[in-house]
Amino acid sequence: MENTIKKSRKAIQNYTLNSSEGDVVIDLNNFTAICSKTGNSKKFYHSYLANLIATKYDNNITTFNETYVSREGKKDQNETKKLDNVKVRIDKLYNQIRELKVIRDELKSAQDVN
Repeated sequence: MENTIKKSRKAIQNYTLNSSEGDVVIDLNNFTAICSKTGNSKKFYHSYLANLIATKYDNNITTFNETYVSREGKKDQNETKKLDNVKVRIDKLYNQIRELKVIRDELKSAQDVN
């Protein structure tokens, strides 16, 4: 009796996606995406990746490969966005203060008349 080790095989999940060359069949279960900003590789669950490509990249694998940015790569964009949101909030509060001062002045002038 021989002791042989069974090698595990990864399942193959083939999906048909659009590309610049036409329709392509790709195994998304063993697919590794590479961030276009940081260059880091990222593995996804095949059904999540298929849905991501279908919804955000118009089912085009070429567009996904060229433009995919990971959360780590979006870090700078998120910080800029947060800064812009804070600036907008500050502007709104300054406008509200100005409006309240106008109302205060109107009430003071009406009270001085009486």
